[in-house]
Amino acid sequence: MNTSIFQNWKNNKQFLFLLIPSLLLVGLIFLIQSPYFIPESSNFVLAISIDFIFTIPIIHYLIIRKTKISNLTAITLMIAGLFLGLYFLPKENQNYLELFKTYFFPVIEIAILSVVIWKIRKTIKSYKTLKSTYQINNQENETTSSFDFFTVLKNSCDEVLPKLPASLLSTEIAVIYYSILNWKKNKINPLKEFTYHKNSGTVGLLGALVFIVIVETIAIHLLLAQWSVTAAWILSFLSIYTGFQLLAFAKSFSRRPILIENDILYLRYGIMSETEIEIKNIKSIEISEKPLKELIEMEGVKDKKQQKLYQKLSPLGDLEAHNIIIYLHTKNILTGIYGIKKEFEVLGFHVDEKNNFINQIQNRLELK
Repeated sequence: MNTSIFQNWKNNKQFLFLLIPSLLLVGLIFLIQSPYFIPESSNFVLAISIDFIFTIPIIHYLIIRKTKISNLTAITLMIAGLFLGLYFLPKENQNYLELFKTYFFPVIEIAILSVVIWKIRKTIKSYKTLKSTYQINNQENETTSSFDFFTVLKNSCDEVLPKLPASLLSTEIAVIYYSILNWKKNKINPLKEFTYHKNSGTVGLLGALVFIVIVETIAIHLLLAQWSVTAAWILSFLSIYTGFQLLAFAKSFSRRPILIENDILYLRYGIMSETEIEIKNIKSIEISEKPLKELIEMEGVKDKKQQKLYQKLSPLGDLEAHNIIIYLHTKNILTGIYGIKKEFEVLGFHVDEKNNFINQIQNRLELK
């Protein structure tokens, strides 16, 4: 009970830290809209511009600097203040904001990107050092499975950016990495790693979609170019990027196998979705291809909220069949593309070596 109260207080405290700068921004907006706003006074306009892009972010930083809230939320607040100022201040009073946008904003963007790249390189370098030490001490020459580029990437972005920008950036970098840079196949450890793409047909489906995107991009570009060359190139760029996304999704399946390690089950579906489940949280597991809708009806689950706790690891839904269903004691979180989260208690997913996978899980459950 005391733990629950403390947790609620902690969450409310963090909410309060974010509420204070939001109220200050709202106060500035009301001031601009009020009769007290003096657009003819350059000093007054300068003061309001400074409040939007410096004063409020600094106040926020001073409040949260000793908390677990990322210090870079102050930069997010600075960017938000800039665009709010540009939206609400009259055009003739935006000179100071335009100067900041032109000369300082690009510097901030480059600085943030540099920090993210530095953090990723530092994390990977540290891992390689630890991995080499691990292999020497244990006299084995297999990959350390818990290391995963996408996991390192997300952790690095989370440390330097707020959650939403971190999720967006890590996903976009992962698309470039898996579609263009990563062509080396992983070695699978059959005792703790399990593939899920060889027998599912999803890779073939995504490959076919990539081919269709290529053909349609060329055809539509030629037709659209007769009307507008600019529009044709914009649409072609978006189509090409979609093709890279599909290729990244397909390649990430083999690079991110399902993993059982340190009493944790790491369920992955490429870079499209993933979850971590403690072995002790598994109530039961079975080989089953029964659709989740039929399972819900068979178990007589009427409550809509409870029905939403029946999820599939694959975001493709019914386009991909599952052959394993896992039941949990307590709810867990399934993280999808761009950091979208869903709760689940029952999860359906596909494993190529389903019997071996079931045996590995059940053996660990028996030890609990």
